Amino acid sequence: MRPFFTLLLPLLFFGCGRQEASRYDKIATAYCECAGKLVEMNQKAESLANTPDSTGAFQENLRLIQDEYEKTKTCTATIIARFGKLKSAELDSVKLSLDIEKCQALSKQGDLLQEMLGE
Repeated sequence: MRPFFTLLLPLLFFGCGRQEASRYDKIATAYCECAGKLVEMNQKAESLANTPDSTGAFQENLRLIQDEYEKTKTCTATIIARFGKLKSAELDSVKLSLDIEKCQALSKQGDLLQEMLGE
């Protein structure tokens, strides 16, 4: 009987420490994968807009942003299919998860989040 408890104790100890990702964490992770590149491109366009003599590069970047926007819309459609459109309070929870996770730049773009995933 004692060996059983010896094996059970580490399983309980290490098993209880893991927390399954919340619904909002899952949405945030998926959204980060979908829209991360679009945000990077938007930031690049912003820096090009403030740089003299970069009109051609800026216009090319805008074309690429439009293409990436369409890819992001398609990708976020899969998130909506899985989790549904999000209400305002849910969007706030996703923003919080984005801010904690690796996509802090996305958490600051609430308008894009609302457009892609909101009702």
